[in-house]
Amino acid sequence: MVSEQGIIQTDITNFRDIGGYQTADGHLKSGIFFRSGELYNLKPQNITFLNDTLHLKKIYDFRRPEEINSRPDTSIDKILYENINLLSSPRKANPSLKNMVIATNIEEHMLSVYSELVLSPASQKGYHQFLVEILNNTDPIVFHCFAGKDRTGFAAALLLKIAGASDADIFEDYLLTNQARKKENAQILARFQQKLPPEKLTALDISLNVKAAYLAHAFTLIKQRYGSFDTYLEKGLQLPSSYISQFRNLYIK
Repeated sequence: MVSEQGIIQTDITNFRDIGGYQTADGHLKSGIFFRSGELYNLKPQNITFLNDTLHLKKIYDFRRPEEINSRPDTSIDKILYENINLLSSPRKANPSLKNMVIATNIEEHMLSVYSELVLSPASQKGYHQFLVEILNNTDPIVFHCFAGKDRTGFAAALLLKIAGASDADIFEDYLLTNQARKKENAQILARFQQKLPPEKLTALDISLNVKAAYLAHAFTLIKQRYGSFDTYLEKGLQLPSSYISQFRNLYIK
């Protein structure tokens, strides 16, 4: 069942439908774009839910190969799988659990993650690929990373911005991660309770959540570097000037 905010009552971490938000021309269709955390070691009932209830046709995994190797997505019959590594450049600003633990200045680290998501060639190529593919195939999909909060959060923000959702709704969806990950975050913190000094544990706690400032930083960079969101889509992500209108024709009702 879907709540008013789109969070779906399932034990798949941070899973929700980003459809339903109002736009200038209607609403973003529900039942098409789902976001989540990793899909590792799914229970049979979760597989049935994705297949038979949501009728998903494709999984987009935004993680790095090393993340996937240690915790691969569950293979699901009838659902295609594709990895788009959004942070393949050899930099340290990536939001894997390992980097959440070892980062020294966590706030600076998280802002650098969002800088890469906006500006790095790997991220721009990956988001281009993702956005082009959803124009060519309108079947229901799910996209995710490790926690479903940064790489996934920015992807969801892009989709909502393209759809014409208000900034308030874009940030609402983004910040829902903090509610949707409460249980899992508590489990991760408990796992590291005896392994990390207090300052590292505090940093990990911060990094497992999102802040409006992180997404605001991404949008500020877009404006600074490209002048407008539309220009970012054209010059940064190399999308056609007609992309927004094509997307809205398909997904706004």
